Amino acid sequence: MDPKSNWKFWKKRKSFRPTTSALVTPTTAATDATVVAASAASATPAEPASIDDPSTPKPPEPHAPPISRPHVSKTEAWLSRATLFLTFTKSVAEGVGLTPLKAVCEGVVTLLEAVQTVQDNRSAWHELILSIKAHLDAFQQQLGQLGIGDILEEVESSLKDPIEEYLNDVTKLLANIFAESGITEEDIKTNKLAIPVLIRRIGTTKLEAGVINDYRLRLQTAQSKIMHSLLLYIAISVGDSKDDVILAKLRFIDPSESRPRECATGTRSDILMSCIKWSLDDNAPNILWIKGHPGGGKSAIASSLVNELGVKKRRLGSSFFFQRQNATTMTTSALWRTVAYDLARHPTIRKSLTTKMKEEIDLRTPDIKILFQQLIQDPLTKINNIPIEQSPIVVIDALDECGGLEGQRSKDRKDLIRTLDSWSKLPRNFKLIVTSREENDIARLFSRTHPHTIELSTGEKTDAKSKEDIQSFLRIEFQTIAERYPESLSADWPGSKIIEDLAVKAGGLFIWASTAIKLIEAGQPEKQLKQALGGKGTGDMNSLYLQVIKMSFPNPSVDDVEDLLSVVGTVIVAKEPLRLSAIAQLLSIDKSAVEHICTGLQSVMEFREELRFRHQSFVDFLLDPGSDASKFGISLGKAHETLAFGCLEIMKKELRLNICNIESSYTLNDEIPELESRLEKCISPQLLYASRFWTTHLEEASPSEEVLKYVRDFLKNRFLFWLEVISLHRLENRGGVILLILLKWLKRHGQEDLMEWAGDMPRFIAHFRTLMRQSVPHIYLSALPFVPEQSWIAKEYGPRYPNTLKIEEGGDRKWSATLNILSGHIEGVVSVGWSADGRRIVSGSKDKTVRIWDAETGQQHGPSLEGHDGAVHSVAFSPDGRRIVSGSKDKTVRIWDAETGQQHGPSLEVWVHSMAFSPDSRWIVFGSYDKTVRIWDVETGQQHGPSLE
Repeated sequence: MDPKSNWKFWKKRKSFRPTTSALVTPTTAATDATVVAASAASATPAEPASIDDPSTPKPPEPHAPPISRPHVSKTEAWLSRATLFLTFTKSVAEGVGLTPLKAVCEGVVTLLEAVQTVQDNRSAWHELILSIKAHLDAFQQQLGQLGIGDILEEVESSLKDPIEEYLNDVTKLLANIFAESGITEEDIKTNKLAIPVLIRRIGTTKLEAGVINDYRLRLQTAQSKIMHSLLLYIAISVGDSKDDVILAKLRFIDPSESRPRECATGTRSDILMSCIKWSLDDNAPNILWIKGHPGGGKSAIASSLVNELGVKKRRLGSSFFFQRQNATTMTTSALWRTVAYDLARHPTIRKSLTTKMKEEIDLRTPDIKILFQQLIQDPLTKINNIPIEQSPIVVIDALDECGGLEGQRSKDRKDLIRTLDSWSKLPRNFKLIVTSREENDIARLFSRTHPHTIELSTGEKTDAKSKEDIQSFLRIEFQTIAERYPESLSADWPGSKIIEDLAVKAGGLFIWASTAIKLIEAGQPEKQLKQALGGKGTGDMNSLYLQVIKMSFPNPSVDDVEDLLSVVGTVIVAKEPLRLSAIAQLLSIDKSAVEHICTGLQSVMEFREELRFRHQSFVDFLLDPGSDASKFGISLGKAHETLAFGCLEIMKKELRLNICNIESSYTLNDEIPELESRLEKCISPQLLYASRFWTTHLEEASPSEEVLKYVRDFLKNRFLFWLEVISLHRLENRGGVILLILLKWLKRHGQEDLMEWAGDMPRFIAHFRTLMRQSVPHIYLSALPFVPEQSWIAKEYGPRYPNTLKIEEGGDRKWSATLNILSGHIEGVVSVGWSADGRRIVSGSKDKTVRIWDAETGQQHGPSLEGHDGAVHSVAFSPDGRRIVSGSKDKTVRIWDAETGQQHGPSLEVWVHSMAFSPDSRWIVFGSYDKTVRIWDVETGQQHGPSLE
């Protein structure tokens, strides 16, 4: 096929004209901010404060004191003035998100307004005067909390000073009124004056006109200063779009777009109260672990806590809900990036993160411990003095679902455990709530860190409160069902006795009650209710799930069962949730058949957009070989094989030359018009999924003849087309890993002939990765012609594209020995070493750094290891992969933690020429320039025995 038929080989470039950036000058920033502030103020019930228009001539300032309104005492006059201004300040603070300022202003406004109406309620005067003083004190105290001090540093205290000046003036005015009334602070504190006397004195106080005018001018000046400072706050702190762009890189979009439903109203109140009590305890451990069996209501409690802490308490720092079916995207990295992004609402953390992200944070690093330290640990230490009642709380649900089906064997799960261990070492005012099943790795972690633990009782241990809560939940749900059948079901259907029986059968498992309700909703209520009541034992989820399947598919044929197992198996093993239409395409099943299966399983499955099971316990039931569902049991190997076959079939059907119809070969990927819409139109969801995950599923499959036939077709006909998808979706770094999985699978199953073909492909990607990233057409036009002439790709694919470049002489005959080029050092590399598992490479350079590399992708693993003052001319990995040792011209040896990149112990003062680890990783032997050999203990950093001379 001639690529000329698909791309026009003529130069088609757009002319670009530099555009002037929309610079925000102080004037425009103030103007914009004024609009925001004014609109915020006008939204309040009180009359908004006026903002003078600088273009309008002002009338001359009157020298005479202001004329008092009839029947308004001077006390009421200044109270009204203070109320109006505080209301305005509150509304501006609300508009820009300055929460503490808003909250305290709101309290003071309420009190000052009350002063004007309280004269008929004489007994309230004494308490009110004390409260005003307390609120003013609280206002001043708040200025130093919740990061406001850090914002004020940005505006050079221009906001803090005017507010304090204003508060001082209000306080002085109060004191002046009291003094003129003959009231001392001691009188107020000890309540010596009778209430009538107190009221009469304040009500008849007469201040001189000059004094009142002086205070009026003071308040007016303070108002002007605060107004200016608030606008400056908006322009500098809140409106800093550069910070927003930087922080946006942290943001993770939750694919489920919603958290689990909360506890039913009035349920789990005891547990929620215990959690809130723990959150206010300075001496309690900083991790709260809510543990329990599957279906015990852990996720509902977590969701309720998010609402309680976020909406009511204003203490929610962040929340994250792991989902097994989203394991490829809901990773440990995504968790801590989400938490960091949410915590950046705090000004101090925001400032710390944006500074670090400009300079040193690599969000792509696979070293999660370093990422945790940079995104969470270091920024939190900046607000270490925050009061316990204001410290942020993070909620993480379903730790046991991290890592997907691999669970505790997965790298993500191991990373999560390590970072939770790090959190436990943070100060106790940084609170973390986690929920999970009691799986081995999680239990081992918490046996060391000793969190505060709440165990949800289920089965025979179910307590009376849990039963009551489940009854309350059932009563609410049954009432909703009864409303749908007003002619046949009574309002209190099915009655207290049956609700109590169902609560007993639930055995403390809210998922049992929830599934039973879904089952009853899905059919005739009375009939379905009898089925639910007929199950075995208490809390028997297997029996209930079996009823769901049997009632939905009463007499299935062999084909029906096969389709059911294919659909359910795909939902379980898919690396990310798939839409109903994509599953139908991948499995070559009618879309209506897939929809019929999903409809039958609606009591345990959600399928609004993507298919996912409501609870992991249903997956456990299907995967349990000892369950009653043997006929409907899922084999993971078979499910992977089915999906691998589907992926290969989709790629054969949908991959083609110039898949996105790019008009010109001169157009780089980044310049393709409307690229996103093209990708959505030309690359179907099932093709994108297949292109990313086909070898992941193939790795778990057996090499059937049908599967091998499709693998052979991919290698011979689809490889370059597949690279188009990889290039356009920026997956070139992932592409090599996908093909390495294929090579390992072929080798494991003795497919030597296909290994020769497949062996060329990772080399192609490694050599032309940069070109692939920039241009799809040039995969054919510039990469293919330079493939070594004796390579299988050149022989198989070269003749199909005769009208591209031809190398007449000087071309490579074979692939070079170079598999990858690792770039990053700024001076020469003088030493390298492999990790024992072959997955990482360590390098030492004249630039005084040590770097760790991913051997498959060629990407740097974590930040550079810095500390040496001279060239690093000797490096080595320990056999267990935990340590790296480096020797430098600065006459020191340093030992590093290979996971965190931190130096392990002090530097060893020795000038070495070469070194090596012992097989058990406990000892290091050095060959020194002083003509000696020395053995050192890795853990203690001490020399072992005398030097060998």
